[in-house]
Amino acid sequence: MGVLLAAEVRRILRSPRFLIFTVGFPVVYFLIFSGLYGQGDTPDGAATTVYLMVSMAAFGAISASVSTGGRVAVERQAGWNRQLRLTPLPGWAYLVVKAAVAMLVALPALVLVFLVAGLFKHVDLTALEWLRVFVAAWIGVLPFAAIGLFIGQMATADSAQGMATVTMLLFSLLGGLFIPAFLLPSAMATIARLLPSYWIADTARAAVAGDAPALQGILVCVIWLAAAGGLAVWRYRRDSLRV
Repeated sequence: MGVLLAAEVRRILRSPRFLIFTVGFPVVYFLIFSGLYGQGDTPDGAATTVYLMVSMAAFGAISASVSTGGRVAVERQAGWNRQLRLTPLPGWAYLVVKAAVAMLVALPALVLVFLVAGLFKHVDLTALEWLRVFVAAWIGVLPFAAIGLFIGQMATADSAQGMATVTMLLFSLLGGLFIPAFLLPSAMATIARLLPSYWIADTARAAVAGDAPALQGILVCVIWLAAAGGLAVWRYRRDSLRV
């Protein structure tokens, strides 16, 4: 598992275009939105710049983690998965490594948005507050790592990137990352609270304020993680029958 994980990380680092697009866009969006709307407070009392920082960091982390599904689809089409099944590497280890890679590629998006917010937008948090918001946002990526893995197991190499993009945009838009949930109609706001994308940002904002994560948010994220992870395992086992 360690060897495979190291190889996956090296391969990502050799793909600067992947890093630029997954890390650069959230930073650009944050700078634009904070420049337009960065004054004042939101209805829940959070500073608008902090609110936007968390939303765009969550968007970047979601985008990066879901996009890893494209690589899984390419590997399936090239037959790499079949080769790995002939090695001593167990199937569960392959899935765990892929989920770990999705979590790792989410790190640069989180770190860079937070860094830009602190250096250029004067977001002033204590070291403990930065740590809390970072950990909350990063753990919240777990359901999307599973979703990206499921997309990679279902899609073809040609369709995977499109499916990942549509999935990422739907979760971001409906989850209130681009349009705050308190501005949405009540029906859409209800839908937002059923999505992990809403709760990854809500939990991170609660961490900034020093509040405990909402029990509903934990439950929603666990359900999505279990459902997407279970579907990814099911699809992987189905593919295994073809070896």
